[in-house]
Amino acid sequence: MNHLKQLFIPFILLIQTINTSAQTAENTISKEALKIGDTFVPPSAIQQMRGTGKPLDLQKLAGKVVILDFFDTYCGTCIQSMPKLQKLQDKLKDKVQIISVTWQDKATLEKFFAGNSYLKENKVNLPVIYADVYLKQRFPHLSVPHVVFLYKGGVKAITSNKLVTEENILELYKKELIDLPLKDDFGKGDLIGRNKEETGPVKYGVWIAGYQNGAPFESLRIKKDSLTNMIKTSYYNASISSAVKFIWAKVSPSSYVPRPERLILKVKNPDQYQDVEAKGEVWSLEHALSYERIDKISRPDSLQARLVLNDLHSFLGIRSYKAMKKIPCLILQPCPARPRPNDTPANGMIYENSAVLAVMTDLGGKFPPVLDRVNSKEKIQIAPYETLAEFNAQLATYGIEAVLGEEEMEVLVIEETQ
Repeated sequence: MNHLKQLFIPFILLIQTINTSAQTAENTISKEALKIGDTFVPPSAIQQMRGTGKPLDLQKLAGKVVILDFFDTYCGTCIQSMPKLQKLQDKLKDKVQIISVTWQDKATLEKFFAGNSYLKENKVNLPVIYADVYLKQRFPHLSVPHVVFLYKGGVKAITSNKLVTEENILELYKKELIDLPLKDDFGKGDLIGRNKEETGPVKYGVWIAGYQNGAPFESLRIKKDSLTNMIKTSYYNASISSAVKFIWAKVSPSSYVPRPERLILKVKNPDQYQDVEAKGEVWSLEHALSYERIDKISRPDSLQARLVLNDLHSFLGIRSYKAMKKIPCLILQPCPARPRPNDTPANGMIYENSAVLAVMTDLGGKFPPVLDRVNSKEKIQIAPYETLAEFNAQLATYGIEAVLGEEEMEVLVIEETQ
């Protein structure tokens, strides 16, 4: 079980980091960084590819809304949004110029675009600025997609790619101003600081608020202030369901992946609890929560998290608990061992035991949640596969069979109490 926990925790952190974005290498704010309202001075020269083939002159685009869409080739969310951006460019070409921007080199991009059938099928051919340094220094960020709206020489918005819509482009074009949620990867929530301005120095208490503009998403964090010795517990811009998951992960850690199938919402409107339609910041503006708690007493994380959970239950009129429920799942069960197929590749991922295999299969998302009924301590080597039959052909070597079924599994329940 120790091997399982050691593997599982880093993967949960990885999921929380990737969630809709890819991380870049730079993590500091440059001195040249611009804010909304600042004047934008275009670079004297850029390296570009794709698009119409004509050289881009950002200075001559001042009469159009210019949208800089920072991306990486390994950012799935970035690539998924490109067809939408292309359609907007085609429809509003007299009013907007959308430009993809990346730090990556030309050879990497040529290989990527040549091999990406999704972008070819959707006829994506936006101009790309590559090997960029200048624009990243003016608009520093830790994650992509990262979007900047420019108009008539000024910075009008720094936001997320889901807010690149026809409505927002036309509003900026007509009014020359627009108010969009700020994406600031270096910002931080400060509910207490705001309260301090109104009521004076804060000693301790609990604050629950909505979306904090400019504060990046942050999961549950418990930190001691070295100057005051006070304990600050916080999270920012999270859905109710995500917040409850974070808290329960500290109250009572689980050895399985907290997949959506294992969250049961007994509520009138599920969309208030999680972003059902994947609207991103548009949804967060209305429904996201931010939380801060200041304590004088230092407690174990599990006990501190229990206090946070009680706060949420009390303020939101909900309760959450773990229960057993019969749900569709993939069951790993014993079977007679069979020789490994001759056509199976010799290389593959080695799993410490069947419990680790179950967790990693869960992370793959090809099948329903995985239930380990084998509890084997034997190391298991599995080469890449596409179907359940291919998976089972390899599992049989170890006397294991994966079957689809319904079994009772642990779930997290959130229900309204009023």
